[in-house]
Amino acid sequence: MTARFFLVAPKDLNAHLVIACATAATAVGDCASIIVYESIKQEEVVKLQDLGLAVLMADVEPRIVSHRRADGLHVTGTEFNLLDLRMSLPKDAMVGLDCGTSRHAAMEASEQGADYVAFRQKAQTVGEPLIKWWNELAEIPAVPFDPVDVADAAILAQNSDFIRPSDDMWQSSEMATKVISELVKKLK
Repeated sequence: MTARFFLVAPKDLNAHLVIACATAATAVGDCASIIVYESIKQEEVVKLQDLGLAVLMADVEPRIVSHRRADGLHVTGTEFNLLDLRMSLPKDAMVGLDCGTSRHAAMEASEQGADYVAFRQKAQTVGEPLIKWWNELAEIPAVPFDPVDVADAAILAQNSDFIRPSDDMWQSSEMATKVISELVKKLK
């Protein structure tokens, strides 16, 4: 099975460019989801959902997820209680946690019902690769949260269910096509 793409729009990127790049990416690769920030409005969330993307809002109050009709919440940091957050979200909303390099945070997130965990695998300095370790241990998916390009063979070799493409993809729709196309070829 080939990994699906987990898009993460830059925080300050204008919504028009987010949609243009996401449109280009979905045209050439199997893109599952996109993380966006509070500046994205409801009509823009709908446009992204129309591309087949699950739209996750990063680090916002649960009510904003509901008001924008987004598909879920992405949380950075471990000071949140995912059980409390989940109770404040719509019943079918997804919740994911950026665990950094913390295996403990990932385990707790899984126990609290996270739909995925994200690891900053490039920050890990010792030990078994995080994605590989997680894939052998848990059922919920792990996302390599550092942007990945075709030169990141060690990360790609861990057989993650999801890959976050290089942030170069957000420069233009043409660059999004190029970045995703190159990763698709590498992942085959």
